[in-house]
Amino acid sequence: MNSELKENKIEESNTKKIKEILSSDRGINAGIVFISDAHNKIKLGAMNPIYSKVLEIVDEIKDKFSTEVEVKQITTEEWEKWNSEEMQQFKPNEVDNSNKVLKNSLPEEKLEDTELKEAVKKLDQEIKNTSLQNSDKKPKSILQEVISNELTNELSNKQEDKFDFFDLDENPEEDEEVDIIEDSEFEDADDPVIKAAGSILSTCSRLKASDIHAEPLEDRMRIRYRIDGVLKEVYSLPKAKSRAIISRIKVMSKLDIAEKRLPQDGRIRCRINEVVSDFRVSTLPGKWGEKIVLRALQSDSSMLDLDKLISSKNELSMVRDMGSSPYGIFIVVGPTGSGKSTTLYSILNERNTPDVNISTVEDPVEYTLDGIHQVQVIREKGLDFSRALRSLMRQDPDIILVGETRDKETAQTAMEAALTGHMVFTTLHANDTATAITRLNEMGIPPYLVGSSVIGVMAQRLIRKICPKCSTSRSVDSEKDKLAHQHGIQVLKKASVVDLSNNSSKELCPICNGTGYKGRLGLYEVMKVNDPIRELIMKSSTADVIRECASSNGVKSLLNYGMDLVKEGLTTIEEVERVCLLND
Repeated sequence: MNSELKENKIEESNTKKIKEILSSDRGINAGIVFISDAHNKIKLGAMNPIYSKVLEIVDEIKDKFSTEVEVKQITTEEWEKWNSEEMQQFKPNEVDNSNKVLKNSLPEEKLEDTELKEAVKKLDQEIKNTSLQNSDKKPKSILQEVISNELTNELSNKQEDKFDFFDLDENPEEDEEVDIIEDSEFEDADDPVIKAAGSILSTCSRLKASDIHAEPLEDRMRIRYRIDGVLKEVYSLPKAKSRAIISRIKVMSKLDIAEKRLPQDGRIRCRINEVVSDFRVSTLPGKWGEKIVLRALQSDSSMLDLDKLISSKNELSMVRDMGSSPYGIFIVVGPTGSGKSTTLYSILNERNTPDVNISTVEDPVEYTLDGIHQVQVIREKGLDFSRALRSLMRQDPDIILVGETRDKETAQTAMEAALTGHMVFTTLHANDTATAITRLNEMGIPPYLVGSSVIGVMAQRLIRKICPKCSTSRSVDSEKDKLAHQHGIQVLKKASVVDLSNNSSKELCPICNGTGYKGRLGLYEVMKVNDPIRELIMKSSTADVIRECASSNGVKSLLNYGMDLVKEGLTTIEEVERVCLLND
């Protein structure tokens, strides 16, 4: 009896200590709360159970108190309810006592129409200029001048782009009709949220951005666009509208709007100014709500031209030579968003003739080419890269494109296909051509299989192109500009970047609007697997040894390729240093 009382006393003491940990600033910032300690188990609640700070606290409790811990995912409202005492720190006019949700800080009074129109006019100008701005200036101050409903409505009404949203058939095997929302339905919608969601996609098209980041923060929802590889905050929307806008985007991408605790992936297809655009959608829960990232998938096949992509004639000739091979495997490596898929599709576009059977396995299908059979990976149904590739081998293919080699099984199947008379193209995550070879060895692929099947590897990056109108020149300083001096460069081009926070009144360049850059160029490192390199692969040599051998055989590194562009005045040395590995 006494031992039971003692045990209960110890448990109560532990529970008290655990509550102290959770009620600390560390626990509040992690969004974790205490639920119960029934059945010798501590039950906790967290808005994001996989958040690193949550995991740290859970591990600490397990180790310190030697107890089992179960973490349940909770909503923001539940967290605020359980932490009602902490909510008292906010002023009464900032808290809606009915649901403990913070109100938006925008003023409630209605502005005169003239003021509203002027504010929207300023905001439209900010959005148009942001396509090329390197600006930290945000229209947040303008947004705070108007109430949320009117601003969202006006912002959306100012868009002149025509939309036609329609759902994708996620299950190809099911013969379902695609639901289409007509232009009239979208344009005549009374709901400002629908128009605001459309405005977000429209702005992406107008700015020629590759990604959209819609991220709820504590007091607002910021909308950022990745333009020429750099994220820029274009505008903010009221916090009160963030959930509604995210729900609208989830509806358009056929996601579960009720599921806010787990990540989801979907897709949106829309028509903007009679041009069909595809967006890959990803949601991720967070402390202040779900963040949504949309990747704009460029489906315009007119962009697929190797002559426009690769400026160096030598590298272009090598890629064409290897791309026209009847068999073997050609690998393109580089980080996300470096243009790997565009390069491979450009090669396929040149080989796409009626007498050649071309099949692809992708996730997602980024370009649609007539005459090519394209397979969309559906992992939830068991159709992954390796399974789809095995099925393609029974389809009598001549050329196969594997969107990404992620595992040993996929890599081995692709190489076996290359050895049996098929031409295989694929992508791989690696820093350069030499590390791509060692990456395959690390995946468990036998060296003899790599050496026998791989005919070439190409690494690539995308680099910003300097503005031709406002750029300036300066002489090279042999001490400060050692890299340029080593490459024999006498004059460097300098980007005219305008800091709008300090020079807001300065007239901006009409081409780049103060960023100093316009458009992007490709950097390429092309390594053809010849006999010396093949021997090193068979011996499982290190990346450094393979890299040295490749260099002695005339392979131009990414850095050297970039410095050639600097010498031609097409980019800046700062850009080359930003995207290249300085290991040459």
